[in-house]
Amino acid sequence: MSDERRAEDAPIEQDAPIGGDENTEDQLEADNPAEEETLKTLDPDAPPA
Repeated sequence: MSDERRAEDAPIEQDAPIGGDENTEDQLEADNPAEEETLKTLDPDAPPA
């Protein structure tokens, strides 16, 4: 049997923020107009369409 562990087998740290940390939003950059629109829909501060 293999000793390799998959990501879903790793223990979840209770203090880890879901979806990234407070800097994740600043690190996201769109490479094209379609990605720009997707990022707009994911922005929690943006008003709904």
